[in-house]
Amino acid sequence: MLKNYFKTALRNILRERQYALIKIGGLALGLGTSLALFLYVRNQLSYDEMHPDVDRLYRVNQTNIWDTSGGYFGSTGPAVASALMAEYPEIESVVRVNTPGAQTVRYTKPNKQVVAFNEDKVMAADSMFFSFFAFTLKEGDPQTALQGKNKVVLSDKAAKRLFGDEPALGKIIQVGDSRQAVEVTGVTTEQPVNMHFQFDYMLSIYTNPAIKNMEWSWIWTQVVTYVKLKPNTDLTALNAKLKTLPSRYAPATFKNLGIDFDEFLKERGHWEVYLQPVRDIRLYSAKLGNRLGAVGDITYVYVFSIVAAFILLIAVVNFINLSTARGANRAKEVGVKKTLGLSRLSLIAQFQVEHIMVTLVAMLLGLGVMELLRLVIQPLTGLEIPVATWNNGTFFAIVLLLPLVIGFLGGLYPAFYLTSFRPAQVLKGKTVSGLRTSQLRNALVILQFTISITLMVATLVVFDQLDYFQSTSLGYEHDNILILNNAEKLGDQLKSFRDEVSGYPGVQEASASMDMRTSYEDIFMREGDNLKLPITQMKIDEHFFATTKLQLAAGRTFEENRPSDVNAVIINETTAKLYGWTPEEAVGKRIIYLGDDLDKQEVIGVVKDFHFQSLYQNIAPFMFFNMRSHMYGQQKMVMLKFNAHDLPALLSSLEKRWGQLVEDTPFDYTFLDDRLKMQYQEQQRLGALFSIFTLLSISIAIIGLVGLVAYSAEQRKKEIGIRKVFGASLSRIYIMMNTQYVKLLLVALVLATPLSWWMMQQWLDTFKNKVTINPWLFLCAGGAELFLAMVCVGYLALRAASLNPAVVLKDE
Repeated sequence: MLKNYFKTALRNILRERQYALIKIGGLALGLGTSLALFLYVRNQLSYDEMHPDVDRLYRVNQTNIWDTSGGYFGSTGPAVASALMAEYPEIESVVRVNTPGAQTVRYTKPNKQVVAFNEDKVMAADSMFFSFFAFTLKEGDPQTALQGKNKVVLSDKAAKRLFGDEPALGKIIQVGDSRQAVEVTGVTTEQPVNMHFQFDYMLSIYTNPAIKNMEWSWIWTQVVTYVKLKPNTDLTALNAKLKTLPSRYAPATFKNLGIDFDEFLKERGHWEVYLQPVRDIRLYSAKLGNRLGAVGDITYVYVFSIVAAFILLIAVVNFINLSTARGANRAKEVGVKKTLGLSRLSLIAQFQVEHIMVTLVAMLLGLGVMELLRLVIQPLTGLEIPVATWNNGTFFAIVLLLPLVIGFLGGLYPAFYLTSFRPAQVLKGKTVSGLRTSQLRNALVILQFTISITLMVATLVVFDQLDYFQSTSLGYEHDNILILNNAEKLGDQLKSFRDEVSGYPGVQEASASMDMRTSYEDIFMREGDNLKLPITQMKIDEHFFATTKLQLAAGRTFEENRPSDVNAVIINETTAKLYGWTPEEAVGKRIIYLGDDLDKQEVIGVVKDFHFQSLYQNIAPFMFFNMRSHMYGQQKMVMLKFNAHDLPALLSSLEKRWGQLVEDTPFDYTFLDDRLKMQYQEQQRLGALFSIFTLLSISIAIIGLVGLVAYSAEQRKKEIGIRKVFGASLSRIYIMMNTQYVKLLLVALVLATPLSWWMMQQWLDTFKNKVTINPWLFLCAGGAELFLAMVCVGYLALRAASLNPAVVLKDE
């Protein structure tokens, strides 16, 4: 019996191959797209699941003491770990991870050849590190690899760069400008990508001498602290007890610095500590940050889950629409078979097998679409979509069950509605035709295009916001600015190097400064009272303003022939405002640094507010120190304003001169524009993805519309013939054929407008600086959708309108 069902189903599919292809094509696109998005969502939700005892692993977060507007962040001082272990028996163990920053790593081969690399992924951790996180070692013992000073565990990629295929264990490398000798005590296997951080060099924590020097500090927030709780610990109760920890331990740090702890807290209201599950770091740290790696955003996981559901819904609606439309044509087939003795149950089974066969074929094609999308999306957007694996139970269940469910839904109308008629009624033609039962189909078409228009509006808003980011004035020039990294390695030759390269052909201006990526926040007080502010500081030379074209609101910039400028600062307008000064009043005032033994700093200028950070954030207080100042900040850069005419020749000259001055250190450069673009990479990815999925959703919806128009034209060909006999023009028949669908698209636009506005306004509200949604975007989206639909179905309508009445009416 089942064999006969398959044969009959195959014959029916081949007989109506045009409509079968439309159904299969639209459904395959929808299934493939949804599966690709499912893989992305599943990957995001799988972050950090692989760690042993992951349910007991937590990161220690605390009040962001550097931001007077409040909030929390995921960094702590080194002293927090010992306080946690001393105070709370619920904590089984603790580990700290420090970020000493980018380092130059060198290895001297036996033949005395030196290989050197500028490495970014350098960290330092306590010896318990490998008992917390699922990094496996192919060389070395994880229990002892980080014990003691001057030890390092390498990633497999870093080991390959340094040693090739030679064993790494026991080799000595030199780290940093001091060329500190460090022994390789381990090499990891390939590190999982779905972890909230990866590393190339993991030093034993006291290899970084700053850790020992700052072990007492609660405000040197350069480490991330993790804890492992004992089994069955009540997290809520422990978090409640943790709230008082800073008020009991942090005052000692402030006493060492000569700062009143209570005065400091008055400006922030509170200082709390709490535990965040390690599993949540990837997706729930958009505001907390992640010192060790990139963060995702659970909002985007929700967004793409909804997009996947919407696209699948459009495809299923297509499938059901075409199934119900064509189902009425088979009413006489049902009547004849029932007359010949087939039971209703057999007819239901036949229709269901036929529709499930179609959906299974669509799923097979959909898997190909999924893989194609994965290969296209990954290089285009940089978004990691893992390869589907059949040992993933959830993925396997979806691939197997989804076609069965969709096939069942598509077969409901012909299987249960048509088989309910009496044979005598059906054979006399007394059934409701597919066209006259079109209200449901119209509603489904409206739903399809409402979703498509919503996605198109979302895409336009994302690109509008990106354009705003890229076109908004940042307060300084960033075009054609070349940054030479690691300039501190020039040592005493930094100034002479800057002077020399400023005269190179194509160089307009040159300056030396602290690296913009490593500007620091610290606490400063205005002279005369106790008003303290956390202010970001950066050291610059006398040429920095000329290179970047930063604008002064009052005062002057640093001057080389003024020795007193070593104890002078330039503040931004926001700093002046928070201290209660106008720009003019600020000039001549003094600011006191509460840390090292540094003289009072005289304000000699106020710079107009600018954005060194992304436009996601409000402009923060900022202060420029003179390059000759004793203020800390060792990492430096040389910034060049250049003509774009002969950049390769300029780079070649710079690299040659660098090699002459700096031994065994790679020449490394970036462009300021590229750094700025990196800040908006997530939104660029979002825009690219929305573009792809909007195009796919429109394609699926129009495929369905083409099928419906083709069916409608076939059903109405005699009506069209009669109208032409009575003098209807080609244009009038064309309008008649399309009016219905134009109305449906207009209804979809009306429904999509408030929905898309609300959704995108919620997204825009996450930005400090944002665009206002332009009403024209809705009209553009609706107009584009209407134009594409009319172009695609216009041919079918014109072909139907061009029918010869004599041919279609010859049997009447």
